[in-house]
Amino acid sequence: MAFPPQHVVVASDLSESSHTALDTAAFFARNGARIELLHVFDPSPYVPLAMPATGSKLMSQVAKEMRESIEKGLAEQAAAAFPGVDVKIVCLRREDAGEAIAEHAKSAGADLVIVGSHGRTGFKRVLLGSVAERVVRLSPCPVLVVRPEPPKE
Repeated sequence: MAFPPQHVVVASDLSESSHTALDTAAFFARNGARIELLHVFDPSPYVPLAMPATGSKLMSQVAKEMRESIEKGLAEQAAAAFPGVDVKIVCLRREDAGEAIAEHAKSAGADLVIVGSHGRTGFKRVLLGSVAERVVRLSPCPVLVVRPEPPKE
C-alpha cells in the first residue's frame, strides 16, 4: 500500500457505523486521497416472489427507486463528511456486499478500503453475518474496520 493512500474506497450502508467510517476517510481526503463512497444493495427481499408475471418489471422499478434514494443519501453523506472534496459515488446492485466491495476495490485500484462495523458478536453475528469480515478476507488491499464510539455512560 502506498502511504498515505492515494485512492480510498469507503463503504457505506447509511448507518451510524458508516458515519464513523466516513469521518475516518475524511482524514485521508484532507491528505490528498481520492475518495469513492460505495454502497451495495439488493432489492430482491423487497419484491414478492409470488408475482412471476410482473416480478421482473416490479424488480426493475424497485431497484431504480432504491438506487435513486441511496445515491441521494450517499451524496448527503459525502457533502457532510468531505466538504469541498470531489467524491465519486458508486452504487452497486449485488447480493453479497462483502464480495462486491472487495471486487470493486480491486477493479478500481484502491490503496485502502474503509468499512464500518456494527460490532455484533455471538449469535447476532452468526445470524446476520459480517460484511466487514468478508471484505477483510477478500480485499486485494488493506482494510480499515472502524467501530462506532461506544455510548457514554
